[in-house]
Amino acid sequence: MTAAREEPKYERDLLVQLTRRWGKRVAVKKDELDLDGHFDAALPDFPEHLVPVLALPGADRLDRDARERILSAAWISYNAKTAAIEDEIILPACRLMLQERIPVRRDDVAVDALHQTIIDEHYHILMCHNAVGVTRRRRGLEDVRFAPGVWSVVRGLEAVRVGLSGFDRDIVDIAFSLAAETTISGFLSTLATAQEIQPMNRITTDLHRRDESGHAVVFRELCGSLYRNLDGAQREMFREALVTGLTAFRSADLDPWVTVAAQGGFEIDTDQLSEWAASRPAPARDTGPLQLLLDDLGISHDLVEMVRR
Repeated sequence: MTAAREEPKYERDLLVQLTRRWGKRVAVKKDELDLDGHFDAALPDFPEHLVPVLALPGADRLDRDARERILSAAWISYNAKTAAIEDEIILPACRLMLQERIPVRRDDVAVDALHQTIIDEHYHILMCHNAVGVTRRRRGLEDVRFAPGVWSVVRGLEAVRVGLSGFDRDIVDIAFSLAAETTISGFLSTLATAQEIQPMNRITTDLHRRDESGHAVVFRELCGSLYRNLDGAQREMFREALVTGLTAFRSADLDPWVTVAAQGGFEIDTDQLSEWAASRPAPARDTGPLQLLLDDLGISHDLVEMVRR
């Protein structure tokens, strides 16, 4: 009996498989979505159960129009946060890993994968911008804007960078991006599978989510190669920054929710939101892709468990 032919190592390389399929699998290579054609004015823009302001005392007295404006503002907020993660955390890390000074895998396939990821992420920002543009125009919310610095995860990266420079700062930036790229699919899945909301919103989020499953592989491969090239102190810094990043991604964003509530004429403050958040568990994140990397590098899963507690 003839033994099954084993594929060459090159053919088994995950990045080879991803880069070869890139043109067929990613959103940027598909026909542009007709956003207005998928907009149903009768449906809400965001799931109510994901909007904490609607669980606060007094929210039950809001009329239908106020609640709908809050849900629309929540969708705008969601996209602003998504775009900020891409622009402030993931894209800079991708560009870092293209620099010669960063000891990551640097063959042609790895470079292709990084450039493809950069193109994808820029397109995701454009998708967020375009979808939110339709919402602002159709819902009359043109002035609802969120600066990148309002998000906990962006502030978390800025905080952990304090006092760092050179390669130490590079390590922190890449570790934070790994936290983003290996857990963001779960963040997106809540909307990608929400059948009760606006089709435009669900479809655009699902296109983004599908791309991110590939990015998780890219970041696992490249961050793994980086970690193997670090010394003991640098590895400890990487692990600490990764935990900080995972924690920041689970942190509540209070100020943006105050802005969201105001669109429905509902006046709240961050203390109310903080109390509400403290009484409930932090939202779960899909850490499966990250755990695969931890296994590969021989790092204990306690790293992830620290964040869950």
